[in-house]
Amino acid sequence: MPIYGHEGHEGHEGHEGHEGHEGSASGSGSSAGAVSSALGSTRDGTLGYWDGYPDRTSRVVGRSAWDTVKSLATVPRQAVIDQTIQGLFRVDFKNSRKANTKGTVYFQDEPLVTMYAPTLKIIEEDQFPFLRSAADLRYDRLNEILVETGDIATFFSSVSYLSPGATKWTIALLQAVFRLCTRVEMPVKLGFDVPRPITLSYQVQPIIQTPGHPAWPSGHATESFAGATLLNWLVRDPNGKNAPKFDPDALIAAQVPLYRQSERIAINRTVAGVHYPTDSMAGAVLGVTMVEALVNLMEGKKETTARTYFGNRYKGDFNLSLLSAEMQPGGTIKQKPLAINPKGVPDWLQDMWDTAKLEG
Repeated sequence: MPIYGHEGHEGHEGHEGHEGHEGSASGSGSSAGAVSSALGSTRDGTLGYWDGYPDRTSRVVGRSAWDTVKSLATVPRQAVIDQTIQGLFRVDFKNSRKANTKGTVYFQDEPLVTMYAPTLKIIEEDQFPFLRSAADLRYDRLNEILVETGDIATFFSSVSYLSPGATKWTIALLQAVFRLCTRVEMPVKLGFDVPRPITLSYQVQPIIQTPGHPAWPSGHATESFAGATLLNWLVRDPNGKNAPKFDPDALIAAQVPLYRQSERIAINRTVAGVHYPTDSMAGAVLGVTMVEALVNLMEGKKETTARTYFGNRYKGDFNLSLLSAEMQPGGTIKQKPLAINPKGVPDWLQDMWDTAKLEG
């Protein structure tokens, strides 16, 4: 059972199979009505006299918010996590009637990621040749591509220990980051409305169904780079040389294993014929920057990195070396410090974060 599953190619969170069904499992072939009827008749036959007043001390009265969160069923727990984390971000475009050339993702109401969309000329003249070359890898990577349409976290679990039992809260935070990405990336895709490859050529012929939303940025790139950024902090070696530091730029430049997984997941979308390299560059910038801000917030930092990606200037391919190069002075990814306020983090979320750091 995958640790995390997308619902088809749309990029939404799948069922958390490791949670099992919530509530008592009925016997094989039993309907919910039969179970309820059996419980009712059992009560009638065993209860005896009851005066209608409480006869026990509740164990939930006075407990901490973190204890309550730990006891929540899956969907309510996701709801409280999402309301807190997703509420930190918002997407803004100037025009809501047609495609935009510029858009901004805000964090705590400050501009965190500013993006300029590629022109149609760049896509047709500079990006399509990369798409054509990548198609030669389709048979080599077909199995990966098919698995990744519905599951990307399993690829991270091949690098770092992820287990529903041993790393429950790491997985909960990873899934929350994936849901955050979907919440942000879909309005960004809508705002830019960059055409998919299949809409520009009959020769692309993707080997998977083209998703039902615009191309830029790539959702798989956004989610995979966001997930890798989170895990690079949560599962870092506490005795490692750079353990106290959190520097995604340096980790990307070093091409650490988790980012190498993200790179391959992103490139496979171009191989499949549903994305251009610039889509992955934009997604990587978006995913890394959002989660870098989240990590810095949870670690009590007062500053994070804001980035601007000039997709209207970038004409190249995508890989970690190129991503790192574009982050350097003179590249199409500009960076600057951004002040953040860590005081608003709820205690229960901080407890979850601190617990996750001790897992695995």
